[in-house]
Amino acid sequence: MNPRPAPLRPLRAAAASALVATAAALLTGCGFAPVPAASAASAAAGVAGIEDTTTASSSPSSSPSSTASGSSEPSADFSAAAILADFVDFPDLSPLLVPSPEPKALDALLDEALVLQGGTMSAAVRDGLTGELLYSEGPGRPVVPASAVKILTAAAALQVLGPDHRYTTAAVARPLAEGRTAVVLDAGGDVMMGTGENAKEANGRAGLGTLAEQAAQALKEQGATGTVVIGVDDTGYEGPGESPDWSPDIVTSGNASTVQPIATYGGRARPSRHTDRIHDPAVFAAEVFRRELTSQAQDLGLDLTVETEVVRDALEGRGTELAAVESAPLSEQMTHMLQTSDNQVAEATGRNLALAAGGEGSFEGAAQEIEDALTHLGVDTQGMELVDASGLSGSNRVSAAQLTSAMQVATTSPDLQTVITGLPAAGREGTLEERMVGTAAEDAVRAKTGTLSSVASLTGTVVTEDGRTLLFSFIANGQPGVLDNARFAVDRAAVVLAGCGCR
Repeated sequence: MNPRPAPLRPLRAAAASALVATAAALLTGCGFAPVPAASAASAAAGVAGIEDTTTASSSPSSSPSSTASGSSEPSADFSAAAILADFVDFPDLSPLLVPSPEPKALDALLDEALVLQGGTMSAAVRDGLTGELLYSEGPGRPVVPASAVKILTAAAALQVLGPDHRYTTAAVARPLAEGRTAVVLDAGGDVMMGTGENAKEANGRAGLGTLAEQAAQALKEQGATGTVVIGVDDTGYEGPGESPDWSPDIVTSGNASTVQPIATYGGRARPSRHTDRIHDPAVFAAEVFRRELTSQAQDLGLDLTVETEVVRDALEGRGTELAAVESAPLSEQMTHMLQTSDNQVAEATGRNLALAAGGEGSFEGAAQEIEDALTHLGVDTQGMELVDASGLSGSNRVSAAQLTSAMQVATTSPDLQTVITGLPAAGREGTLEERMVGTAAEDAVRAKTGTLSSVASLTGTVVTEDGRTLLFSFIANGQPGVLDNARFAVDRAAVVLAGCGCR
């Protein structure tokens, strides 16, 4: 398996959070006398007549302040904020001037929306800019989050590996006895390979057909003849490929395949999440490569005989690279994972980031390194217990406050932006395509769904009616029977937030 970068990327989220907090403090309490429309463009930041509505704790009755002379010049506080923003190249602080919902107003609306027929509801709503907790219901209680875990996996992977990281899959040749040649797929952690040529889409960007074409050309240039044995080196991961913490039907139901460091289309034969998973993704990839290499060798007129059986072959540093293909950037893979809730991609990503951070490429290693990366980002992980990277296990424990905290960090770190932008939009795409259609939440909510036999969760972002961005996590646990009631509850709450002025 190809080596991966070991060091964590530099931490910048704390500095960005401090900037937002400082700017919010500077802007709190500042106000301006009205400026005629004709002269508004000349006012600092083009803002006039602003009242104290920066945070939920601001008083709605506060009157606009003015200078001692009663002029309409910007206050010293606003000027200081503008100078600070310009100095640190933080171009737009205007979102801080959009009113945030009042916690008291949210309480009544969300308490009603989140009523369940049974079980428990955990909830947290934060201001996306200040991080202030605007609504909470057991926010610090560790609960089963289901697929909301993928938000944490994405944040950790982007922090450890970086958004531009690509996985490399190589075809390596090494001599065998009796004049035979082994051509081995060196698995590099890409479980979104394609079966044909390199694709434009993230899912299938690195094509086994392209790799075979390049490898065949290299063999021709070397003058290779005789018998070729196709192998795959998938030794990069450790431990079981199926978690003992998963329910017995997870793999048989197609929710995931055996976790290996190479696969096509997230463990599928075709690029559709509605098709069955492959039991042994690594061997399937090797078989596709064998078929493609055989075809390419024939087209080039090579005097080669490719054996029909593929084998597992640990390279252990031996051999010469014939060709290699690269995956889409990690940011694109994480968008695919969040949009489609791809469990296979999540589990491979967890192991890849664990190896890059110097940990073990196993379920335990991935869980530990995800928690460590989140701690490094400033998320309070006390009480968090992860056993996988996908959220398939009912043994995971994460609080709503921790999920919203991780998203808040992501909003202030350029490297982590995909955690937010990669979430599917309500009523439009991915796992939310058919939810909240025709409501205020459509296209205003971007969120990660979560579903297990007794769990329904919704975690993401929403732009309110006033244009303020909020972060939320609603997690229903202990749900009896059908999950419709819990899904309706978390969707209702998201719709409330989208249509909310709430002051």
